[in-house]
Amino acid sequence: MELFQWLALALVLMLGPMILIHELGHFLTARRAGARVLEFGLGFPPRLFTLHREDGTMEVDGQRMLLPGSVRLPPGLAPGQNVEVRLQSGPVGLPRVAEIRRINALPEEGPLPPEPWVRGTLTALEPGTIYSLNLLPLGGFVRILGEEDPSHPQSLAARPKRWRLTVLLSGALLNILAAFLLMMVAYATGVPTRAFVQIQEVVPDSPAEEAGLLPGDVVTAVNGDRLEKGSTELREWIRSSPGRPLELTVLREKAFLTITATPVLTDGRGFLGVGLQDWPDPASVEQYALPRAAVAAGKSMAAVILSILNLPRMVSRGEVSAAEAVRPVGIPGILGFLGYALKESVETGIPFLALQVTALISLAVGMTNLLPLPALDGGRALFVLIEAIRGRRIPPETEAKIHMAGMAILIGISLVIIAMDIVNPLIPWSWLSR
Repeated sequence: MELFQWLALALVLMLGPMILIHELGHFLTARRAGARVLEFGLGFPPRLFTLHREDGTMEVDGQRMLLPGSVRLPPGLAPGQNVEVRLQSGPVGLPRVAEIRRINALPEEGPLPPEPWVRGTLTALEPGTIYSLNLLPLGGFVRILGEEDPSHPQSLAARPKRWRLTVLLSGALLNILAAFLLMMVAYATGVPTRAFVQIQEVVPDSPAEEAGLLPGDVVTAVNGDRLEKGSTELREWIRSSPGRPLELTVLREKAFLTITATPVLTDGRGFLGVGLQDWPDPASVEQYALPRAAVAAGKSMAAVILSILNLPRMVSRGEVSAAEAVRPVGIPGILGFLGYALKESVETGIPFLALQVTALISLAVGMTNLLPLPALDGGRALFVLIEAIRGRRIPPETEAKIHMAGMAILIGISLVIIAMDIVNPLIPWSWLSR
């Protein structure tokens, strides 16, 4: 049960906000560009309920009216239909809709109710933006009118090219900015400079099991020497000590124990039979002043970006295996990373790892969306750049079909990656189950 608790917390507290920040960038710039935002949703559909709807406008036989967000619209209401509208006093020169009904036909004659009513054909309908709460807590989404179709004057596709590019790229850029700020906060709250080792798994019938080591134990010292470099240091102790007892100082459930374990000789080096993971030393936390934290955050992000750009060269030199380089990670894998980071930060009282991993995920979301692939923000922006170069727009129908095909391919790939993450996770689910 603890596994699902950590995954749920990671989704709601870490991954969800990063996706929501991305959509917030699109929302704010679309509103600023004058494009009509149809809906801003918290979570992914299906919709649970509408939190709020802004005021909009409508026209009946050309007469413009204020449409309050509180007025319930008949299902499927659209221009060209016949309606009956009850009005009430509103802003000067603009009547306010109090109730609206759809009717089959306009009678040539017939009495209206005593209150002020209008019958006619709905000639324009522009309801305000809907703010909705949806079932799947995976961040959010923004629906903007006419992302490929410029026929409506308030559509995104009808905006100038500079505004379309701004709207399309703003989500990714806001993710990158959020990553920088999170990384800066991580350094400001304190970065551990030394690391212990947590035992993640114990191989059955191994020297570690015989010695009494358990998953979750934190090794703080070997033969009385305090660990400082985490799993790298402990592995060196184990590999260089076949047949020699190692006196391990272990923290288990807030109590220190001394456990003697003797590695056996396997393949020319010591083998103990444990899975290791670095575990920060709370006594080594160093807090950075904000200017220094900003510099450290910038260097960390630059290092990540450079490592991604250098990945082909590292594979060609054998520094990274091709399997590791091309192993994609989906939502379950990302949640595994985030859940483990959150678990470690809560258990150690050091927020650095949770903030750092969340920043890296936000950076990854931003950079991935900038890729010039159909259906992604970068792919849509590429169409705008092509239009600017060739001087005319690619037909909206063609662009829409390309993005739909790209979306179908991305969904298919995502489903395969999700299956891989569940069957063969990069972060074993057992690490979250203790």
